Amino acid sequence: MLLDLTYPLGRKDIEASEAAVARHPHASRSDLFGHLGTHLDLMGKSWPEDYFTRQGRIFDVRHVRQRDVGVADVPMDAVQAGDFVFFHTGSLAEYGYATPEYMQAGARLSWNLLRALTAHKVAMIGVDCSGVRLPEEHRQADLFCAEAGSFVVENVHNLEALGRNAGQRPFCVRTFPLRLEDATGLPCRILAEL
Repeated sequence: MLLDLTYPLGRKDIEASEAAVARHPHASRSDLFGHLGTHLDLMGKSWPEDYFTRQGRIFDVRHVRQRDVGVADVPMDAVQAGDFVFFHTGSLAEYGYATPEYMQAGARLSWNLLRALTAHKVAMIGVDCSGVRLPEEHRQADLFCAEAGSFVVENVHNLEALGRNAGQRPFCVRTFPLRLEDATGLPCRILAEL
């Protein structure tokens, strides 16, 4: 079974991106395009070709509210080096893509959890929200993870179906980023094979 984890972009999503250009006059159109929809935050690093295919694991953290998702919320003994680890926060389904509530909502991953994931040498960290930290720490967290070789993938779609079908079992994930020159983010297509 193939499950597409790519957010389906529509006209309103493109318009939201154009509005973001107006709010961030120093951001280039190519940077904003690179961060549209489901994308990975490259942060000036190179995309390793062996990351196209990874073992995936999903963790349901929808129960975590009013605090960061911590190490105790995740069975870290299940996480292996090279994994693509997904966190189902429920934010995308609850608030809708690119809404003001979505940009500020939901659970975020604690710094301790980010340190633990990078220490485990995960390849990618996927979330169904706008980032692993709130906007004021967004770039810092993406850079921290990228420096460790653990790329953050934001706006991942269909995580409820993924969790329902995969359960606790690992699965195969195929990630196909768009080849953009000098971009901090790369839109990508992500498929889970169950």
